[in-house]
Amino acid sequence: MSRTYRRKNQQHDYGWVLIDWESRILGVQYPRHDPRSVLGRKAIAHYHSDSQMTMRSTAPRWYRRVYDHRLRTHNNRQMRKCLEDPEFDPVFETSHRHNANYSWW
Repeated sequence: MSRTYRRKNQQHDYGWVLIDWESRILGVQYPRHDPRSVLGRKAIAHYHSDSQMTMRSTAPRWYRRVYDHRLRTHNNRQMRKCLEDPEFDPVFETSHRHNANYSWW
């Protein structure tokens, strides 16, 4: 089922999306962009894009790369110790595609 078909009749609440965060004053009602203005359309487009960080998004690529490298290094060390000393009991860490995401948040 396509994403467009699933979200065909979905309604969005753009109240917090259209807030003008640069010119707001604390204690005063937030100024809002008009949804049909250039800045309002830009804010809505940014809201629907994948360029923002949310709790459902993954960790950045650089962090996942560092995390995976650390995991591989640990497992390689365990393997080398096991090969050098037959009495050594290796403990390998399993890799899961969400491990970096769990540690990022």
